[in-house]
Amino acid sequence: MTLGEAEMAFLQKSFHEYYAEASPSLKPPKAFDKREFGFIPFRREKSMMRHKGFKSRSDLAAFLVSFTPSDAYYSSAYYERPEAEDMAGKGWLGADLIFDIDSDHIVTPCKTVHDSWKCLDCGLEGRGVEPEKCPRCGRRRIEADKWVCEWCLEAAKRETLKLLSILEDDFGFSQGRLEVVFSGHRGYHVHVDDETVLKFSSEERKEIVDYVSASGLKASLLYPELRRRSTREVDFSAEGWRGRIARAAYSLLLKKGEELKELGLTGKAVRLIEENREKLLRELSAGDAAGIPWKTWEQLLQAAASLEAALVDTVVTTDVHRLIRLPGSLHGKTGLKVVLIDGGRLPEFNPLTESLAFTEERNVKVKIVKPKPLKLGGVEYKFKAGETVEISWAPAVYMVGTGMAVLAGGGLQPSEA
Repeated sequence: MTLGEAEMAFLQKSFHEYYAEASPSLKPPKAFDKREFGFIPFRREKSMMRHKGFKSRSDLAAFLVSFTPSDAYYSSAYYERPEAEDMAGKGWLGADLIFDIDSDHIVTPCKTVHDSWKCLDCGLEGRGVEPEKCPRCGRRRIEADKWVCEWCLEAAKRETLKLLSILEDDFGFSQGRLEVVFSGHRGYHVHVDDETVLKFSSEERKEIVDYVSASGLKASLLYPELRRRSTREVDFSAEGWRGRIARAAYSLLLKKGEELKELGLTGKAVRLIEENREKLLRELSAGDAAGIPWKTWEQLLQAAASLEAALVDTVVTTDVHRLIRLPGSLHGKTGLKVVLIDGGRLPEFNPLTESLAFTEERNVKVKIVKPKPLKLGGVEYKFKAGETVEISWAPAVYMVGTGMAVLAGGGLQPSEA
């Protein structure tokens, strides 16, 4: 949905007030004078202003106030001349290893509630994740209407925690070398700040992506000895994927039959597990897999691998010139802060509370045009299409920016409370 002039002015005014207060205390990325910065302006044409460089924190802070961008980014790469307008002239010095985990790429049950799609050729409509091509006419012009709810973000958090576990346990990166950032909208970014990866090429970064996402992994090859009945031991303490999928396979034995079928296990394998669950768990806890036929083990291991894999965006990680959102800046659609999360705090981090930028009590009158489930700051908002309501500043920015509502009446007003 394209924002109207009044809505765009409202968002820009809100963002300007935020940056005027917050930008002097903004913590820029390490070696920021060697980073390229990019900004998207508040305009109908969403072209990015790139190739900006800053020599001091005060220069960056002043720019954010005067320009007031819709979105602010910085490069994962370090350059000799970040302000050079051609990539060859920048003098690439290396790049942090970054990962992007987006709830859009995760299939969650809530998508059938808040997501929908429409074929632009034949008009067929549906709910949930959009198909690659229309089931009726076979064409690919599909328009998707997507939303992000608290359950979507919880799914993205689980994927991020899996990724952090792999990076720490399998690659040996210390927690101090890993930065986790809430993107302000659909998920999380993980930055690896370590000299060992600084000069990695796109191909080397792709190898890391393949590992963390278990791409192409045939899990049964990690346990070829389980084919032989004479050797049916399982090593839960093994390093890497061998130990990880063994532990996950044990956990799968605790799941209900319906869940196991959804993970790809055959009816025969599910019946075997359900009829012998206690015995299999007891034997397996002692490292003995003799009671599980090889074919069932093969299915369990592959299901375990798919569950333990981290769903990351390959393109983001392999791009050694990538621009990533600037912590402390605002997301142009939601008005939520891009939040750098302290190490170890991710499990309890609440993105829909801790990323609120507009906490001051002000009243904003809006008209609901596209009702969606929304929970911000612990408050659940439920409205009907066409309803005019007066709400506080943060949810108003979120609703207007995402196209859920338009301004009605006087717009942003001081609170009379």
